[in-house]
Amino acid sequence: MNAGEALILFAVGTAASVFGSLVGLGGGFVVVPVLRIAFGVAPAAAAATSLVMVFANTASATIGYLRDKRVDLRIALPFTAGAVPGGIAGALAVRAFSPQGFDVAYGIVMVVLAVLVLRRRALASRPAHERTFAHDPRFGVAAGFPLGFFSSLFGIGGGVVSIPVLLLGARMAPHVVTATTAFVVTTTSPIGIATHALRGDVDWAAAAPLALGGLVGGSIGPRIARRVSSPALISLVAYAFIAAAIGLVVRHLR
Repeated sequence: MNAGEALILFAVGTAASVFGSLVGLGGGFVVVPVLRIAFGVAPAAAAATSLVMVFANTASATIGYLRDKRVDLRIALPFTAGAVPGGIAGALAVRAFSPQGFDVAYGIVMVVLAVLVLRRRALASRPAHERTFAHDPRFGVAAGFPLGFFSSLFGIGGGVVSIPVLLLGARMAPHVVTATTAFVVTTTSPIGIATHALRGDVDWAAAAPLALGGLVGGSIGPRIARRVSSPALISLVAYAFIAAAIGLVVRHLR
């Protein structure tokens, strides 16, 4: 990988991480399409390499969220316990996908995320969360498994599971959802990374500039979140999901 490509990946990692920190999804939803479309990286390598950046992003953001006391540890810890075996299973399952099957499945997930993010915008004024079934630790452990699974399978972090559960099921305030999801992804993604690495899936040359960008973007996101609550920005992220989905699918129709 030359210096120009590394610089591009650093910029992609930074921008993706800022967006990801704001909505609690990590930046993998941007990185995976870039690796697949622009660099032609195989599905397993794209997921593994993206997950390295997601870890850097969420770890950096989590420090800020813990400092601001936004993480709900009572919910986060059961999710973490369930996500560990899920992360191993997801890293092992990704090689079962053909490139086309991976892109189509990923595209579907992106559209679902777009709907959920727009749903978050509609609930952005929700006050402090109330206690529901989703606060039961047994439920958290059970929900943590698919969180870890999709995190490692697609390299996007576990927001695809935690956002609907925490925002809609647990009825938590959006800023707490963002912070709690970041904490869970930070504590569980290393398991998926290690499993991918043992299988030789991680492209470390691409992961390094992406991770550096993730660290930068992850430190910026919480600062913006403290000052900005913009429905327009949330809509922009949702439309980015849809654009990523269309891009991955269209490349197989040409």
